[in-house]
Amino acid sequence: MENKIIDCQLYKKLLNNEKLSTEDIKTLMNIVRKEINFLIRNNIILSPMNYERWFRIFCYLHEKGKELTDLEILGLYKDLFFKDSSTISYLPIEERPIGFVEKLKKVADTIDEKLKEIIESINNHQKEIDQHSSVIEENKEKIKENEEITKALNQILKELEELKQQNKTLKEELHRYHQDIEKLKEELNQAKTEANIDFLTTLYNRRRFERALLDMLKDYKERKYPFSIILLDIDDFKTINDKYGHPVGDLVLKEVANILKNYLRANSVSARIGGEEFGILLPGVEIKDAVKIAERLKHIIENRHIKTDGTFIKFTASFGITQAKEGDTLNSIIERADKALYKSKQTGKNRISVEL
Repeated sequence: MENKIIDCQLYKKLLNNEKLSTEDIKTLMNIVRKEINFLIRNNIILSPMNYERWFRIFCYLHEKGKELTDLEILGLYKDLFFKDSSTISYLPIEERPIGFVEKLKKVADTIDEKLKEIIESINNHQKEIDQHSSVIEENKEKIKENEEITKALNQILKELEELKQQNKTLKEELHRYHQDIEKLKEELNQAKTEANIDFLTTLYNRRRFERALLDMLKDYKERKYPFSIILLDIDDFKTINDKYGHPVGDLVLKEVANILKNYLRANSVSARIGGEEFGILLPGVEIKDAVKIAERLKHIIENRHIKTDGTFIKFTASFGITQAKEGDTLNSIIERADKALYKSKQTGKNRISVEL
């Protein structure tokens, strides 16, 4: 991929936090509006990575004055980012910061505030025009014998009325623009939310899980506030998929997710962090209590089943647990929990292991 192919000056300005001109903002909103319509029209995931990549393409097309069909735009994206891929409808979300969406949202928020100020200013201006018109109408009666002055006042009243109509038109346009900005903000908020969620289970995804883990590690470093981490993996999940099919496997994943949602405390963080692997963060919980929580979850899971075509399918899960300790990093604490999980798998499955 040659960088010059999708070179876009406005994109560079956003990344470099350069001040945007009024014309830049107008262009930005037009590009984003076209981009969002395109993504929705083509059923493309509204993720931060997709927003950024597609924005670069639409920005490039705008700056070059190119008009392409949807198929041509899809082909351009595939050539630039997925030369070896046969589909782009459901792209994996890369492990990368979501700063670009934040930048767009910040621009939208700023424009929204400015629009509110302008609309308020127009309202105040309209009141002043009405006051001036009233004063002139009142004084017309007093000086109607002077034809020249009356003529001048009539002209002023006419111009004031035209100004009122112009203000009304401008205000209506700004209201429509304000509605577009509100819609854009909703779309960006939705993109930010979807970037944190696993679509099948509606639990957090690995990205959000790791971000929460980093926050807890920081809190532990600063306040020594304890927490534990549990990794659990559904046993023999491949066998379930192979024997009953992936739709049944999806039902098992959803059932485990529902158990985590219903049987953990509200401040716990649950996520699907891999195919059949889940992660749990337990703030304020030390290892002995984390083991009790895992035992409860293990018991609930092994006593659940999925019914399909008259068949009851039972399943179990293996657990690995560790607790935060001095000097821990994201990788070190996950590696310990993963090591404990591996021990459970190797010693018979449907077990709980601890690594300190």
